[in-house]
Amino acid sequence: MFNFQRINLFKNKNSDNLSVDSKWLGHDFFERKRQGPLAYKLFSYFAVILLLILGLQNVAEHALIKALLHVPSRVQSEMLALSLQAEIMIAEGDMDELADWERGQEYYLFVLDAQQNVLSGREMHPHFKFKLNFIRSLDSILDDRVNQPIIAVPLTNGNQLVIQFPHEKHPAHTFRYYFALSQIVIAVLILTVFSGLLARYLQRPLTQLQEASRRLSEGDFSVRVASEVGESVKEFSELAKDFDHMTNRIHELAEKQKRLIRDVSHELKTPLARHGLALHLLRRNLSEEQQVMADRLERESDEMNDLVSEILEFSRLENASYDPQLVPVQLEALCSLHVLEAQHSKLPGQTISCYVDKTLPLVMADSRLASRAIKNVIGNAIKYAGKDAVIRVSAYEADGKVKLEIADDGCGISPLHLKRIFDPFTRIEDSRDKLSGGNGLGLAIVKESMAVMKGSVIAENCRKGGLRITLLFVI
Repeated sequence: MFNFQRINLFKNKNSDNLSVDSKWLGHDFFERKRQGPLAYKLFSYFAVILLLILGLQNVAEHALIKALLHVPSRVQSEMLALSLQAEIMIAEGDMDELADWERGQEYYLFVLDAQQNVLSGREMHPHFKFKLNFIRSLDSILDDRVNQPIIAVPLTNGNQLVIQFPHEKHPAHTFRYYFALSQIVIAVLILTVFSGLLARYLQRPLTQLQEASRRLSEGDFSVRVASEVGESVKEFSELAKDFDHMTNRIHELAEKQKRLIRDVSHELKTPLARHGLALHLLRRNLSEEQQVMADRLERESDEMNDLVSEILEFSRLENASYDPQLVPVQLEALCSLHVLEAQHSKLPGQTISCYVDKTLPLVMADSRLASRAIKNVIGNAIKYAGKDAVIRVSAYEADGKVKLEIADDGCGISPLHLKRIFDPFTRIEDSRDKLSGGNGLGLAIVKESMAVMKGSVIAENCRKGGLRITLLFVI
């Protein structure tokens, strides 16, 4: 009984493993099937490239053989001149003089009759005699490796002049270099052409996806790429569809988040109003000692009201539900007004100065948003520049825009945090923000306000210390 139990347990265990393996193999099969089309296309392209390279290199080799592997023209002229001299020697009939002439030549040569006997009677080297079985004509194609073939130049009466071609003049010396160079050139040209075509084929959908990603990162949820990418590459088509689905989901989540913040802010308005009214009525029945606590509660209620108002303002700007009224605005008047107001809210040791020329051109802006942006930036400087800070407000025209700078000589901000200060609810120093009443929305509203007015805002540290925020208005 024990053995049967062990066998059954072993079978069950193996069947479980087999089931897991089957699932894995099935998953792997479908993954391979999904990856198949692109892999097949790439394999086909590379196979065509390889075949083209090999085929063109073979054609180039045959062309080079015909063009280079022959007896050089200068050597041919020398051999023809020797054949004329040999004709003269044979005509004179002095074989001893013919033998002396053969020995005195640069080339190893013989004059043979029709039966391949040496006319001069000279002794022929056995290896040369063996190579007579492989005589080549003057215009024959030579081998692609260096050797010493026997070249025959026909004479009259069936005689012939046979010359051993010297190895140092063989064209195979340079042939291998030309052939190697041709192989490299062919491979580079074909790879360049196919790389360009393949890159163009694959780069277009990648560029479209990259551009869509950039637009999505900037908050454009209307971007869609599936129709632009098309169905030419299945993998890219599926990726584009997934990208569009992701865009829809992100858009839905962002809208839900904005709607939640907006609805919660609206709902908080009513209880806060009731809280303020109840606190006002309660004050009549409080003693002087309890009035201190009522003052604190009133400050907390005011801060909550300000926060809710800021959230609603930011929500309207971010959702593009604010309809700006862009009209010519004089920045000098706005700056003077807010600097004058800031004189009453600044710390005792702080100094605020304004240097804005009245001759500056008018800017196209929404008066309410421009005023809010300038007020928020000056208020931010008062809160965080320090107790003895000097705050300077100045403006000038440059590059077709009016640049309004609010700078202080405080400690500035770490370069790592400069880009974050315009994000909503960003607090570089939490404890300091809480003491000053900051809620992290002031500069976020400035950024959105400038964007609505077709302008922009830049934050940077001053060279001598402190922070400078520049508002760029369109003229």
